[in-house]
Amino acid sequence: MSRIVEVSACALSCPTPGGITFAVGRSAKRDMVLVKVVTDDGTVGWGEAHHAQAPSTIAAFVNDALGPLLIGEDAHAIEMVWDRVYRRFISTHGPGAAAVIGLSGVDLALWDIKGKDLGQPVWRLLGGRKRAIPAYAGGISLGFQPVDELAREIESLMQQGYRFVKLRVGDSMARDLERVDGVRRRFGPELSMAADAGTRFHSRDVHAIAELCEAGRLAWLEEPFPPDNLPGYRRLKELMATPLAAGENHFTRHELRTLISESVVQYVQADCCKAGGISEVMKIGWLASTWHLSVAPHTSASALSTAASVAVLSALPNGFIYEADVSRINAFRDQLALEPLTVKDGCIEASDRPGLGLDIDEAVVERYPLILGASYQ
Repeated sequence: MSRIVEVSACALSCPTPGGITFAVGRSAKRDMVLVKVVTDDGTVGWGEAHHAQAPSTIAAFVNDALGPLLIGEDAHAIEMVWDRVYRRFISTHGPGAAAVIGLSGVDLALWDIKGKDLGQPVWRLLGGRKRAIPAYAGGISLGFQPVDELAREIESLMQQGYRFVKLRVGDSMARDLERVDGVRRRFGPELSMAADAGTRFHSRDVHAIAELCEAGRLAWLEEPFPPDNLPGYRRLKELMATPLAAGENHFTRHELRTLISESVVQYVQADCCKAGGISEVMKIGWLASTWHLSVAPHTSASALSTAASVAVLSALPNGFIYEADVSRINAFRDQLALEPLTVKDGCIEASDRPGLGLDIDEAVVERYPLILGASYQ
C-alpha cells in the first residue's frame, strides 16, 4: 500500500506584458497552483489546481486543510480520498468552489502517482486508448482586436495546422458582430469557429446574440451567461440553432446536472483543474454520454492540465476536442515540464509514459514567484 506522507502547493505567476483584453478583463499575468503529493515509498505526483484569481488562497487551502486531512491515506484509493474531501469540505461548512479546485489539484497528483506506481499512463488506467485528438486554438488569445489583427493571428494559426479557432465576444454587441462577421467573411467555410462570451451577455439581448451566432456560423457559443442564469440558457437554446457550450465554471457533476439532463448545452466543458480533477471530469463525461452530449474540456493551460485533459479525452468515447492555449507567453505551458505535450498538424496525442507522463522542472517554482493581484484586470 502506498501511503500519502506529504501534500503541498505553491502559487506561481508569469508576467504577460501586452496581454489581450477579453470579456473578463485584460490578461495581466498567468497564474497557476502547483500541487505536489509524496508517498512513503518516495513516489512524487504532480497536479494543478486552477488559480481562481486568488492563487495564494487555493494554495493555502491545499496546505492548511487538505494536506493534514490526507496524510496517511492510501494514495491509490482515489475515489475514497475524493469522497472524504467532499464530505469534509464541500458538502457542508466548506469553502465551496475553492475546496473543489484544491481537490482537483490533489486528484491529478494521485492519478500521476497511481500511474507511476503501476507503470501505466493515466489514459490507459482510465480505460482509454491513444489516438490523435483534434485541437482548436483557444486559451488566452484572439481577444478584442480589430478584424485585421484577428485575421493575421488566425492566418498564423492556420499555418500551424489549426482549422478551428475560438474568438472572444462579450464586448458590445455591435463590436462583437463586427469581429465575428468580419472573420467569417475573411476565411469562409474552411475555418471552424466558436465564440466565448465569458458569461458577460445579458438575457435581454438574446435576439442579438442569435444574430451574432448566425453571422459567424458558429460551431458553438460558449458561456453566454453566468452559471446560475438557467432561464437565459434555456431561452437562448430555444431561440437559435447554434449549439451552446458551458461547464468551465461549474464545480462537480452536481452543478452540471441540470444543463446536461435537459440537454441545454451540447458541449460540456468541465475543467480537470477546476471541477474536481480527472476523477470527476470522467464522471461528468459519462453523465454527458447518457444524453448523447460531447465533452470538450476547458484546459487551464499548463503542461499538467494539458496532460490531464488529453488523458480524459483519450478515455471518453464522447470526448470531442482539446483546447490548445495559443497565447504568446505561457511559461507554465512551455517550461513547467521538460517534454510537454504539443499540438502537431492540428492534433495532440497522450504520452505513453507512466502517470501523466511529465517530468516537472522544479526550478520553475523559483523562477516564477507569485505576483499579487488578480490575473485579469
